[in-house]
Amino acid sequence: MGAGRTEFELKFTGPPDRVAALPSSRFFAALAPNGGQWERLSSTYLDTPEGALAAAGISLRRRDEGAITLQAVKMRGDSPAARTEYETELDNDVRFPVATGNRKLDEMIATVAGDLVVIASTQVDRWFTVVSFRGARIELAVDLGRAERRIGEGPPLSGPIAEVELELIEGSREAVFDFARLLLRNAPLRLAAGSKLDAALALGSSSIPKYRLRPGKELACAGDMLTGSLAGAAMRLASLQSPTIDVRRPEGVHQIRVALRRLRTSERVFRRDHRSDDIKRLAERAKSIGAALAPARDWDVFIEETIAVVGADQSAPPGLKHLKAAAERKRAEAWAQAVETVSSDAFTLFLLDLLEAGTLQHWRLRAGKALDKPASGYAPPALDRARGKAMKTARALRAGDISAENDPAALHPLRIALKKLRYPLQTFKSQYPGDARKDYMKALSTLQSMFGAVNDAVTAQALADQASEGGGEEVMRAAGFVSGYKAAEARHAAQEIDAAWAAFEKMTPFWKQD
Repeated sequence: MGAGRTEFELKFTGPPDRVAALPSSRFFAALAPNGGQWERLSSTYLDTPEGALAAAGISLRRRDEGAITLQAVKMRGDSPAARTEYETELDNDVRFPVATGNRKLDEMIATVAGDLVVIASTQVDRWFTVVSFRGARIELAVDLGRAERRIGEGPPLSGPIAEVELELIEGSREAVFDFARLLLRNAPLRLAAGSKLDAALALGSSSIPKYRLRPGKELACAGDMLTGSLAGAAMRLASLQSPTIDVRRPEGVHQIRVALRRLRTSERVFRRDHRSDDIKRLAERAKSIGAALAPARDWDVFIEETIAVVGADQSAPPGLKHLKAAAERKRAEAWAQAVETVSSDAFTLFLLDLLEAGTLQHWRLRAGKALDKPASGYAPPALDRARGKAMKTARALRAGDISAENDPAALHPLRIALKKLRYPLQTFKSQYPGDARKDYMKALSTLQSMFGAVNDAVTAQALADQASEGGGEEVMRAAGFVSGYKAAEARHAAQEIDAAWAAFEKMTPFWKQD
């Protein structure tokens, strides 16, 4: 029977041919002058068809390592770099799965044992060695092979595995992060978003998986929320690299920008108490990355939404197709910049720094005591501050006699203030019942949609002008049609904004309700 142990490792992935070349590279030779060893690992993963174990943050694996067969049960930890593992060597006559020695874990597995099916398998050739680095011993491994996902009775879906793993044997976790930076300066890698099982289950899926803290874990205090935000952002962004770089999905860029904004919101919400210049700099880097991706997102919306809607109008001018072609060229340029940004070493190092901040938590040594408060106690004043800034912005606009009706474009600061209110509300939503939040969040969402229509019109007009440059009279006419069409939408939305805002302003926020 195996004993539970905490497994701490960082995982990276890259192009299979480049990863395959690493064991024979000069860099690896310098790290492991005595060379490494090769072994073949064949693993099978089991769960119920509904994924009961995965929903609980548990994976069940049976692995053949030469003449040895091992059962491994892993539980997701509070950090994506840490998992609790129960490993047991299996005899040929032992019924699988066997007890781990953890009562709650064994009870759960026993409950679903009769429904277990093979959901995935992997086969890899592993090169590994042990490296001594800054007082720590770290296993450096390269895994090359394939993952397969089993779906019903049909043939499995298959995809490549090309990973580098750094597992701490003894020493400090900080040394693993430092070693990872050395690795990234010398190898074409990016942070892996999950385990091999996660990679297998993602095969054939159109959705982008989200990283979660251990299911069912209660966040003890406000500081834990910031910790989860930092580590969760690193994994979320890592999961979005492939959809953006390899497939160029518009949703990839969009979700990266959303994740970056949420990260910046968390930093801002906890800023007065985290007192960390390092976290502030992470937020500044997030802002810079988001700005680099903004043109790609703007052109995506312009082409996929604005042009698509305008083009369906029977009165649309014939030059619209030429305007779209010019916009597509602009989009391709913007996407080249976006992919370069997300593919860069700087982006991967940013993710590693995020993950380190959320894992090692050195910033907590200087943090204010308020972060030790329960999240439920920390939330109200934090939400009051965010709401207060939105109300202050609205008052300033009224003082300048600016309204949606007379100058909708000038309401941009209030649109941003509402975004900065919405993200903290989402951050603390788990502290309040859904029924209590529903009306307030619905009213806020409606307002944001109205402001979004106005902002889309302003952006569309600017992009239409850019796309029409040098295109001739017909294209310029099409650009004018697009601008007019979006301006009419903005006017319609603006007519409703003032009344909607007045009603929202009078609402009692859900965190102030008895």
